[in-house]
Amino acid sequence: MNEKKIGRLQIILLGLLNGIAPLAMDFYLPGLPALQHDLETSASLAQITMTATLFGIALGQALIGPWSDHIGRRRPLIAGMLLFTLSSLAIVFAPNIWLMIALRFIQGLSGSAGIVLSLAILTDVFSGPALTKNVTINQTINGVFPVLAPVLGGIVVGLADWQMTFWVLTITSFGLLLGVVFFLPETRKPLVAQQIVRSTASLKLLQNRHFTRMLIAQAAIMATLFTYIAGSTFVLEKNFQLSTTAFGIIYALNGAGMAVMTYISGRIARHIGAYATLGWFIKIAIGGALLLVGTLAFSPNLWLFVGTLMLTISALGGTFGMSMALALAGQREHSGAASALLGVSRYLVAGIMAPVVGLFGETSYAPMAILMLVTLLVAYLFYRMSRYGE
Repeated sequence: MNEKKIGRLQIILLGLLNGIAPLAMDFYLPGLPALQHDLETSASLAQITMTATLFGIALGQALIGPWSDHIGRRRPLIAGMLLFTLSSLAIVFAPNIWLMIALRFIQGLSGSAGIVLSLAILTDVFSGPALTKNVTINQTINGVFPVLAPVLGGIVVGLADWQMTFWVLTITSFGLLLGVVFFLPETRKPLVAQQIVRSTASLKLLQNRHFTRMLIAQAAIMATLFTYIAGSTFVLEKNFQLSTTAFGIIYALNGAGMAVMTYISGRIARHIGAYATLGWFIKIAIGGALLLVGTLAFSPNLWLFVGTLMLTISALGGTFGMSMALALAGQREHSGAASALLGVSRYLVAGIMAPVVGLFGETSYAPMAILMLVTLLVAYLFYRMSRYGE
């Protein structure tokens, strides 16, 4: 146990490192029309800049997690934050959409180091209830940042322009880089050659039924969140004709709801355990999704839509940390690889769900509501299979 290596400052730093790539993912979205105009490109190519980041985040975790199991956490984390800072700065001066897409992929690839290694470090250091508590805090930031990022980005774009969002990311990531260099100790010893061979031979995480089922459950939960992110923009702006300000307020309320439910879930887990807590919050989210689907039977009503949506999305806040902590439990020897597999599944699913929602059109929120319900039912199915061995 290495808990003495990690204090409150380091836990806050790890949370921010986990949040920088999700923040970068859609922080600039309010400036997308201006970006499209400035780079003289199409709307579809402008939107690919977000997809490129998602796939960069997924691939980066697949590479960085296992690598860190072999050489330690600090060096990959420092390299990732340095590359993220440089790519963010380069995007400010990108002369065309193709270079920007490439840089956004690199930004996601390098930023993924913060996601996968923050989890790996927590797993190196903590176990049991302490691991659940700290992973829950860490994953809340990962889940809330994509929801709040467009709100914060709207403020920045309103005061300046879309390039300013990447200046903010450059400065923020440079600050995090300094934090890693000066305040974050190494929590994993590099493996010697014999250990690497043994480690590679024993890396059978996907054959572990408990791990695989929780991996699918948390990927389905992430799919629910990104179905909301991808679909609600069109619903609120086009179906309900909301202003950018009103749209931002609703996003902020959902983000706040997630944060509150995360705190509550952590308190509940102390008394009934992580498994039971996760089950209750998935059930609450399913209930909200059922009510959301039920509103389709009535004429479109903003308050019904927002109320049922907020219940569903807020409940997700109680699932992120629990599902991740349960999946990582018992995986300390290969925590980097385990974190990588979990992260890859989440962001691959996220990259797929965004265009899938768009395929069904923008005239109704029915596709979004139904997809959210389906993904939550999948999450609950694999949660039960993991808990009860069904």
